[in-house]
Amino acid sequence: MQRARARSVARTTTAIENAALREVARNGYAELRIAAVARRARVAPRTVYLHAPTKERLVQLALRRRADALASRVERWHPRAEAPDTVLNEIVAFHERNYRQESALLETLVAGGVPPACLAILRDLDRIRLHVISRTLGDLARRGVLRMRLADAVALAHALLAYPTWRTALTGPARRRAPRLVASALRSALL
Repeated sequence: MQRARARSVARTTTAIENAALREVARNGYAELRIAAVARRARVAPRTVYLHAPTKERLVQLALRRRADALASRVERWHPRAEAPDTVLNEIVAFHERNYRQESALLETLVAGGVPPACLAILRDLDRIRLHVISRTLGDLARRGVLRMRLADAVALAHALLAYPTWRTALTGPARRRAPRLVASALRSALL
């Protein structure tokens, strides 16, 4: 009985937080209404208020939970390949996959207009992402395959793999070709 109740609470929590993120991504934080979140989550407005007493807290909880899950995935990532060009392809594919899976979260954070406490979430994600890029390119530098200084290589990869860059690349003229173009640019500049 307790397990069933716990699963039900977890499903409701997830539905509310997903609905809040979708509403913020769609209409912006300033236009967020608890009634709209409740409708989208298919729960009563009172249930949303029980989950979080204010819209600021609701958005903060939703963003933090999703960001923590994303950060955990990013921190654990390591390239499987040994060949330098394949390593770069893998890191590009990994960042593209994360952006596509978490676009509502990332768009909400990047677009701004969220409570000030939420801005730290984007900084945390970026710090973790930069660490993975630095670690991966550091491994390539130790093998002597980079054509430029490590710091410059990290700066270039960080710029090309940033979330705003993915938003622009995947919605701009390149669309589906964007990951291939980003990988090609990194390979030609770094290797």
